[in-house]
Amino acid sequence: MIIAMACFILNDTCIKTIGTTLPLGQIIAIRGVLSVLVVAMICAHQGVLGSVPSLFTPKVLARSLLDVAGTFLFLISLMHMPIANLTAILQSVPLAVVLVSVIFLKEKVGVRRAAAIAAGFAGVLLIVRPTPSTFTIYEVLALGIVVVLAFRDLITKRIPDHIPVFIIALANASFVALGGLIYGLYQGFQPVALWQFGLLAAAATLLATGYVFMVSTLRVGDLSGTAPFRYSNVLFAIILGMVFFGEYPDAVSYAGMVLIIAAGLYAAHREAKLNRA
Repeated sequence: MIIAMACFILNDTCIKTIGTTLPLGQIIAIRGVLSVLVVAMICAHQGVLGSVPSLFTPKVLARSLLDVAGTFLFLISLMHMPIANLTAILQSVPLAVVLVSVIFLKEKVGVRRAAAIAAGFAGVLLIVRPTPSTFTIYEVLALGIVVVLAFRDLITKRIPDHIPVFIIALANASFVALGGLIYGLYQGFQPVALWQFGLLAAAATLLATGYVFMVSTLRVGDLSGTAPFRYSNVLFAIILGMVFFGEYPDAVSYAGMVLIIAAGLYAAHREAKLNRA
C-alpha cells in the first residue's frame, strides 16, 4: 500500500513539473495513451483481454466518464494548488462516499460515523479556508473532485465481480486518453521535448505500477488493516512539495490534514467493526 501511494504521488509530481510547459489536453492525452499501453500489457499478462467488451457495460462506462471528469478537475487544481493540500483534501473521499450513500441511497449511519464525517469536512475547510482573501476557483474544483470521486466509488462497488479489475483500469485509461485527445484538439498540440516525453512516460508507468500494487494489496491484505497506510501519501506529498516546488503548508493546513486523517481512520475502523459484526 505504501509503495502504491508513493507511485501515485510521484506521478502527480511528474505532471505538476511538466504542467506549465505543455497544454493540459496534450499532457492527459500522451500520459493516457502510454497508460493504455502499460495496462493493456498487464491485461495480456493476466489473460483477461477476452473481457474487453466489458468496457462498454453501463456501470463501467459511467465509472470511466466520472474518472475522466475527476482527472481533468484534479490536474487543473494540481497546477494551481500545493500538492500536499490537494492530496489531503482527497483523503476525505471515503467520508464523502458515506455521506452520498446516506443522501441518495438512504443508508443509515450511526452517530460516531456521522461525527467522523463532520470532523473530516471540518479538516477540509481548514485547508481550503473559504474566505474572500484565500478562496479561489481551484479550491472549488478540489471540492468538486471529492464529489465526483465519491460517486465514482459508489458505482465501482456495483460493478459485477466477473469483470476483471484490470479491464476496469483499461477502460479508465482509454476514456481518459480519449478525453485528453479531444481537449487537445481544441487547445492545440505543441512539439514535445525528450525530457517532457520522459516525464510523461514515467508518470504513466508510475500510475500503472501504483494501480498494480493497490490491487495486490486489496487482494492479499485485510482492508481495515491496510487502510491506514493509504494516508502515507499525505506525508509523501508534503515532502515532495517542499523538495520540488518549495511548498510549505502552514500550521492551519497541517491541522486540517491531521483532522481529515484522524476522521478517515476512525470511519474505516467503525466500518470494519460493523462488517465483522
